[in-house]
Amino acid sequence: MAMQDTTTKKTPLVRSIFSTQGRSGRGPIMHEMALMRNVVDTVLDFAEQVHATEVKTIHLTIGFNRDIVEKYLDSMFAFLARGTIAEHAELIVRRTPCMVKCNQCGRVFHIDVYDSTTWICPQCKAARDYKLHSGMEFVINNIEVTLPQMAG
Repeated sequence: MAMQDTTTKKTPLVRSIFSTQGRSGRGPIMHEMALMRNVVDTVLDFAEQVHATEVKTIHLTIGFNRDIVEKYLDSMFAFLARGTIAEHAELIVRRTPCMVKCNQCGRVFHIDVYDSTTWICPQCKAARDYKLHSGMEFVINNIEVTLPQMAG
């Protein structure tokens, strides 16, 4: 009987995942479901490429400006990954704030899309003259898997 290597392989994988469909009035669950379907497909494709026996952890970075209801992600991942080598994987989500870069002075600062008082550069006082710096990410940063023991 072959022994399995119980160590994990941490492989950095930066891949952006974007939904190709909008909500179209279908409610928040459909949006998260489409995104998580892409995550599960990407994770399983990667696991197959490296001949993994189990997916342990998936690290995601999601910007706060993405229209995501985070509380749905774990249950959707579990539902979509059931019966696969990723069904017991832990999903770790890191959220990134909405940050903009002022076109006048170059300062990077946080804005709250619901609070217009934050839409002014704190350094040069330029109003609404900036480009998005972060906050729209949806990235798989890392997938940790268990590999079979290599024959010696």
